[in-house]
Amino acid sequence: MKSLALLVIFTCTFLTIHAQEKKFSLYYDNDQHQLTAAHQTLLDSLKRLPNKDSLDVHIKGYTNSIGATEYNLELSRKRAEYVKEELRAFTIISTKGFGELKGAHANNRRVDVFVHLKRDHIAIVGEIIEAPIEELTEVSVARIDLENPKKGDKITLEGIFFYENRDVIRDESKDALNALVKYLKKNPDVKFKLIGHICCGDPMKPYKDHKNLRTGKDNLSEARAQALHNYLAKQGIAQRRMRYFGMAFRQSTGKGDEFDRRVEIEITSTD
Repeated sequence: MKSLALLVIFTCTFLTIHAQEKKFSLYYDNDQHQLTAAHQTLLDSLKRLPNKDSLDVHIKGYTNSIGATEYNLELSRKRAEYVKEELRAFTIISTKGFGELKGAHANNRRVDVFVHLKRDHIAIVGEIIEAPIEELTEVSVARIDLENPKKGDKITLEGIFFYENRDVIRDESKDALNALVKYLKKNPDVKFKLIGHICCGDPMKPYKDHKNLRTGKDNLSEARAQALHNYLAKQGIAQRRMRYFGMAFRQSTGKGDEFDRRVEIEITSTD
């Protein structure tokens, strides 16, 4: 009922108010960047808006001033990026982590989401516009055109396996890993993100990740993406080219467990 009520409010807002930007904020516990059930309720309501194609979304992440400045900058970026992954049905403009706000107040640990009509957008130099996810192309690693990678290509990494309920890559993944490294070295201008997914999740709680038995943390999808990130870094792939995320069960293929248990690459830039 709460989610439905939010949807009604948002729908009425954007169908009746034309030149007014709306702001929504998501708040976090200390040192956390993954989405909570409360965050998911708010984001799901936004995702159900009927006029997404007429809207732009700006996402800004922050932390409080507890901790090191460099660490807080990265934490704010992760918070913003995780929210962006949930709102890819919209046109996203210049998602960014701004680091820490002065003071330890809980309200400083947040992500602000700004939504306005496309026709009211004021362009600024250097802004990054990301097309809605429906406009991106999903391909498998077996079919991707290695000579002409394109921004938005989403590659399902076939042949990369993990031990059950762990973030440890199995030895039989060697050939697929070698092919991936070869592809990335052949295309040094390609930047990308690694996206981890789990199978067997709860459709009513798709944001809930599985436990990683190696560490005891409930972040298996993210940990597997990070494991692949770390492997690629050791093979000489520059860390500035790649990011990693865990999407838990939020992007089920609908094809069954074997297809849901996966890591994908999405190309974010070819410049």
